[in-house]
Amino acid sequence: MTGDIDQALAEIRATFVAALGRADAETLAALYTADATLLPPAAAPLTGREAIRRFWQAGLDTGIVAIRLDAATVGHEDLLAYELGGYELRLEPAGSTRIIDRGSYLLVHARQDDGSWRRRVEMFTPC
Repeated sequence: MTGDIDQALAEIRATFVAALGRADAETLAALYTADATLLPPAAAPLTGREAIRRFWQAGLDTGIVAIRLDAATVGHEDLLAYELGGYELRLEPAGSTRIIDRGSYLLVHARQDDGSWRRRVEMFTPC
């Protein structure tokens, strides 16, 4: 069971990285629960899949082109799982130089009725 959950969370990370790389805000948003909360740095919390989709779409529109997620710690119980790690976000804004943003993140995943996992709470902060 533990290996199955770890594998599911790794697949969610890979899907997130791939969707961000192809500028697919719809797929990014689909990885969150309908009532998820995103706590971006220096901004008010965002609640709900649509608000989170708009957040990521705005980031993609301003030049986010890639992300790397390095999960350092993953833990879980029956209905919740968490991961702590580091990220490296690459932005290439039009008419500007490349920006690399590095930081830490915390994700809480919730098991859905169908057995799948979705992001329930996310917080990240630059270092």
